[in-house]
Amino acid sequence: MEYLFREWEMEQNPAELIGESMAPVRQAAIGPMLVGRELEEINWEPVKMDDPRLTAHPDWLKEFRDFAWSDSSSLTLHQSARIERTEKGFQICIYNRTDYDALLAMLENRGFSLPTADEWAYLCGGGCRTLFPWGDGLDYSMRLRWFEDMDEDENRPYDMEEPNFFGLSIAYDPYMREVVQADRLTTCGGDGGCNICGGLGPFLGFLPCSPHCKPEVQEDNELNGDYDFYRPIIRVEMGI
Repeated sequence: MEYLFREWEMEQNPAELIGESMAPVRQAAIGPMLVGRELEEINWEPVKMDDPRLTAHPDWLKEFRDFAWSDSSSLTLHQSARIERTEKGFQICIYNRTDYDALLAMLENRGFSLPTADEWAYLCGGGCRTLFPWGDGLDYSMRLRWFEDMDEDENRPYDMEEPNFFGLSIAYDPYMREVVQADRLTTCGGDGGCNICGGLGPFLGFLPCSPHCKPEVQEDNELNGDYDFYRPIIRVEMGI
């Protein structure tokens, strides 16, 4: 980081930048819970090709037909529809706009909730006092999404995507923000790819995935299906 700061002629100390990005040291009581191992998508609803919401858009269907004859693995029409090539054919989804309150209500109706920012930090880091669960530095021998080409075995997960000590696949992609329980839409585990798009390199690019990075309160409550994801939990009530 010191090398990068000299190259960019930045006057701020790297340690100060990291300190400003991290939440303060604190104590929290974390109760027992059942936790979803994988992230769940928001806003995308699987449908069939004859769904009237699809057939009402001939331009979407034309895009899908062109895709079917191509070599591409997926096609996304921004916040509209998506088609993916699978072993059994094609998976089609349509995009439904929704907001934070609607997500919370949907989860409550199904008996689920979201972790708080403190609970998420524990699920991600297990109470570690280092920037990442394995230490304060990024392990550059790891295969990192967006920085490592996986052409040899594309179905193999990236190293940070592997289950952690709790068996959770968590905080492995800075583009994927994880929605947490709060008074308004708040996310952890990523910045939507801002640092990576800014060319800040692997360490600063993945720093928002740190368990201790400050939770980000979003400007409004509308969820973005391209960047926002959720992890359902069930809090376990302990008997006396």
